[in-house]
Amino acid sequence: MLDLDHFKNFNDQYGHTSGDQILIEISRLIQKEIREIDLAARYGSEEFLFLLAGTGMADAIEAAERIWQITASTEFSCGGKKVTSGITVSLGVSTWDSDSISQDILIAKADTALYRAKTNGRNRVESWISSMPRSGEDAA
Repeated sequence: MLDLDHFKNFNDQYGHTSGDQILIEISRLIQKEIREIDLAARYGSEEFLFLLAGTGMADAIEAAERIWQITASTEFSCGGKKVTSGITVSLGVSTWDSDSISQDILIAKADTALYRAKTNGRNRVESWISSMPRSGEDAA
């Protein structure tokens, strides 16, 4: 799961038309970085969900980090200008396991990891495994 960081601020500064263009460009970037057998979709206002078929946690994290890095290095068009600063993304990664008895649980795990990425400063990738509390910690 991917979420654009501080997207409301971007829309407030550049306008919703520019924000829509950024969402289109982000979706194209994701499509270029995933395989044909994978699925990507806009999941919320500035959230995207992508499903990587037959992919374990290590490879899923690698794909998320690749998308995160490519987003950070991309110059986006905004009202005829190129914008590089202020467009960052946070990603949460989960994979199907014995505890994922439904799609809703799988998505909830990715959302929990995404929330952890936001809590830990944004502009990063977190996984469900790293989202689980360590001994002595409270759940995020």
